[in-house]
Amino acid sequence: MTPNAMSEESFHIEIAHAITLYERTIGHAAARTRQMIDDYGEIEALSRLMKSADLQQGFKALRDSNQLDNTFEAIVVRFPKLFSSGVVEAAKWRLENAYSLL
Repeated sequence: MTPNAMSEESFHIEIAHAITLYERTIGHAAARTRQMIDDYGEIEALSRLMKSADLQQGFKALRDSNQLDNTFEAIVVRFPKLFSSGVVEAAKWRLENAYSLL
């Protein structure tokens, strides 16, 4: 397996893990998140979420349960080559300001 293939597989695993943790935290399915990923694919869905002015419920739920490393923002930062620099910067900003965001 090439390094890129391993990286891509790790990315998919991390996305699935983040969604599972979010669902456990909120106690029900993350239907809108799953639909967005089905509609746009993981990279485009996460890019759209990072560019949104709204702070997603998943980010808040995972932040409030001390799981910032499992947010989509953290995943974007760990896989910067998959995203535009603007998306990565938005994700970093959210993580750096996580506790001052409502």
